[in-house]
Amino acid sequence: GAPLRSPASTIGWGLYCASSWTWCIGMFLPIILLARFGWPGFWVFLIPNVLGCAAFGYIFDAESSRRFATDHARAIRWFAAATIAFQVFFLGWSSGTFIYGPEASMAGDAAMVGTMTDSMVWPVLGTMLTWSVGAVALASRGDSFWRWFGVASIGVGLVLLGLVIDRADGLPTTAPRETGLSVAAAAPIIALGFICCPALDPTFHRARQQAPSRHAFAVFGVAFAAMLVLAAWVFESPFGIAAALLPFVVTQWTVQIVFTIGAHVREIKLLPGALLGPGPMVLGAILVGAAAGLPALASEATYMGFLGLYAVPFPIYVVAAAVAGRGRLEPGSGWLTLLVSGIAAPFAWLGFVDERTILLLPAAAIVAIGGWLIGRRSRQCRLRRADSGAEAAPSA
Repeated sequence: GAPLRSPASTIGWGLYCASSWTWCIGMFLPIILLARFGWPGFWVFLIPNVLGCAAFGYIFDAESSRRFATDHARAIRWFAAATIAFQVFFLGWSSGTFIYGPEASMAGDAAMVGTMTDSMVWPVLGTMLTWSVGAVALASRGDSFWRWFGVASIGVGLVLLGLVIDRADGLPTTAPRETGLSVAAAAPIIALGFICCPALDPTFHRARQQAPSRHAFAVFGVAFAAMLVLAAWVFESPFGIAAALLPFVVTQWTVQIVFTIGAHVREIKLLPGALLGPGPMVLGAILVGAAAGLPALASEATYMGFLGLYAVPFPIYVVAAAVAGRGRLEPGSGWLTLLVSGIAAPFAWLGFVDERTILLLPAAAIVAIGGWLIGRRSRQCRLRRADSGAEAAPSA
């Protein structure tokens, strides 16, 4: 009856968020970090990710979520478009590596730089476009469908986690690559990204506005942590996924990627209008992701390039919005965000891709300081306008 609906809805929206956030960062970045840093890298990833996302539900209430989503709709739309493109790319890279070219995946590092034959181009492209079209077709469904889809997706993930635990020979043992990498140097930019980015995720705002309780985000934290454990459990040292576990992994990846693409397409359509309509924005995101996912371009470096969006420009924007306070950022803030991103990007690229991890420290500093300066500029402009209005009022 009615007394049961509120807890059930809270749990449903929590699992919806867990499904939405279980995409190609949560499903694959733990494997990269285990290879680079061992288990310390996994914990540096898991802790701020789970806590940062769960905290979203306790920082925002339904009203403040609506206000933020309205004030920053353009940034949220770009976040959704980037997320769609990232998923489509990962469909191509993962299907080329693990389905159409399994012999390449057994070659270790060569597989992870996307060494594919020309014959894989059409199957990979077909996979990306087929699942993308399917996800877009689901985007028109309502809240109830997506809540149940989220519950089902996490249910599939938990079943697969059980099968993986049963069939895997215990937790993986890791031998971090001998490159002098320091997980401490990577920790600040990883934490900054995962603490900031939930604020731009439109599916989180959807859940916060619709869930009857903020504790939906506590449900999210528990379920999402389980999905990260699944990602870690399939890791096979020195780098790869155990062949016996691959069917389970591919099933989970497919379900979660379709969910995330469809959910973000839906939100782009529902967010307030912008200069670029939802149709062209979604189409552009899919085409960018598909081009990046083709065998000639798909690689770990491309993956890290997409990941950089969630480490540099999006956190800069969120820091600026937090410092500025209520309301929209001042005109020109978007261009300043891109400028600061351009300054931080070389450090982030050298740190993530070239594995000169120490350079991630200045990258994190630039992101934090740049965001603070952009936000402070907006706040001061707002205060100056308020002061001017107060001075003009008596003479009016």
